[in-house]
Amino acid sequence: MASPRPAHAVPLPAPITYGPLRRVLAVKILATLALWAVPGLLLPPPWFPIFGIPEPPAAQLIFIRLLGAAYLALVVGYALAWRAPARHPGAVLVGIVSNGLAALVIVSVGAGGGFASWPMLGALYIWGSAAITAALAAALIVAGRPLLKKIVDRPRPGSVKVV
Repeated sequence: MASPRPAHAVPLPAPITYGPLRRVLAVKILATLALWAVPGLLLPPPWFPIFGIPEPPAAQLIFIRLLGAAYLALVVGYALAWRAPARHPGAVLVGIVSNGLAALVIVSVGAGGGFASWPMLGALYIWGSAAITAALAAALIVAGRPLLKKIVDRPRPGSVKVV
């Protein structure tokens, strides 16, 4: 016999909207390409001083090119996350870590006087990079919170949830 009381519906989780995260990722992709990946890969060494950055010695140029390549690889991950955030949540975590650490490295080197001899344009570029990377890390944390929470809360194969 059925109960005369109405059955209470189990509330469904609110759908996650990825609009804010996609906007942050779009800014991250464009900034990474324009400010770090393309210059690191393609900027000829004599052009560095035009942008206020000391010209790297030939022996160090390989590391700049490798860093530009690594930035381009990060952009590929960010683009995958932009297209399908739920399928590529790891890119959001990578973005938080890479941007947060980049900001910390720049600030720590700068606090030690590492950019004191740079021209004003170079100082603006590097300190602006610190501000941009810190802001992007914070924005990824805020905009990615629903996705990151979903990752943490999902059951893992072979695991048992103890209540």
